[in-house]
Amino acid sequence: MSSPRLAFAEAGGRSDPIGLSSVVDPARPIPGSEPSAAEAGPGARTIRSHLEDPRAADVQAALAGGELSLAYQPIVSAATGAISGCEALLRWNHPILGPVPPASFVPLAETTGAITPIGAWVLDTACRQAAAWPGTGRVSVNVSPIQMQEPGFPARVAAALGASGLATDRLELELTESVLMRDPAAVLRNIRTLRALGVSIALDDFGTGFSSLGYLQQLVFDRIKIDRSFIGALNGGGTSRFLIRTMHDIAHHFGMAVTAEGIETEDEARTLRELGSAELQGFLFGPPLPGDAVASLLREQGPRRDEAARQPRSSGPAAP
Repeated sequence: MSSPRLAFAEAGGRSDPIGLSSVVDPARPIPGSEPSAAEAGPGARTIRSHLEDPRAADVQAALAGGELSLAYQPIVSAATGAISGCEALLRWNHPILGPVPPASFVPLAETTGAITPIGAWVLDTACRQAAAWPGTGRVSVNVSPIQMQEPGFPARVAAALGASGLATDRLELELTESVLMRDPAAVLRNIRTLRALGVSIALDDFGTGFSSLGYLQQLVFDRIKIDRSFIGALNGGGTSRFLIRTMHDIAHHFGMAVTAEGIETEDEARTLRELGSAELQGFLFGPPLPGDAVASLLREQGPRRDEAARQPRSSGPAAP
C-alpha cells in the first residue's frame, strides 16, 4: 500500500496533504510566518487542505524526520542600522512538497497537540544557535497561545536557557494578541514568571487582534511589534500614519519599546524612525537567514552590534 505521502504525490501533488482549509483563516497572521510576500520568494507554495484528510500525521512526523529548521530575520536598530536581534522563523521542508508555509501547518499543529513538542524544539534550537552568535543581540521566538497557557512553560524556557548557556536577557518571546482570548489569568502568571527570569516579552502583530487596551495595564510587555498591514498602508493616506503614531504613544506611555515589521522601502523606514520606532524589521534589511549566516553578519558588525543590542527594557506600566 502506498504511504500517505506517496499517495499524495501520485495524485499529482496539488491537494493539501495535511488538512487545513477549515482551520486556517488566511487573513489571520500566524506566529513564525514570513514577514512579507516578497520574502517568501518565488519558490514558496500555498497549500489548500481538508480537515478530514488523515495526513495530519505528516506534521507530527516532520519533527522526528528532521524536516524542520529555523531561519532568522535580522532586526535592526532604527538609530544605527546595526543588527540588534533576530526573529526565529520556523521552516518545514517536506520531502515531497518542498517548502511548506507556516500558515499551512502551524494551526494544525495546534489542533493536534503537535505544537508542544514542535514549540519545545524551536525554543531549544533557537537558544542553542543564538548562544553561538557573537555579541549580546537577542533572539525572538514566537510562542503559541497553547504553549503560553501550560503551567510548566516557564520551567521549559528556563531549561532551554540553562542547556544552551544563552543569557536570559538575550531571549525574547513573541505573543500574538490571540493569547489573551484563552485564560488570561494563566497567561498573566506565566508572563510574570518569565519576566522574573529576565526573559523579555513582546506583543506581536499589535493592533490586529482582539485584545482590549486594558490588558496592557495587567500584562506587562517589554515591546510591541507593529504589524506590517499598517506599514504597507503608509502611502495610502494619513489614517495609517495616525494609527501608527497612536501605537507609539501607547507603547511609550507604558514604557515599552516599539519594533516595526514588514518594512520594504526606504520611505517606510524613514517615516517609522520619525515616529519613534526603536527597531525596524523587514525585507529592506535582509531576508531570513540560517543561523551560521547570522553569526557571520554579527562578526562583520563588530562593536556596533553590542551598541544596537542595548535596547530599553520595560519595568512595568507607567503611572496614569
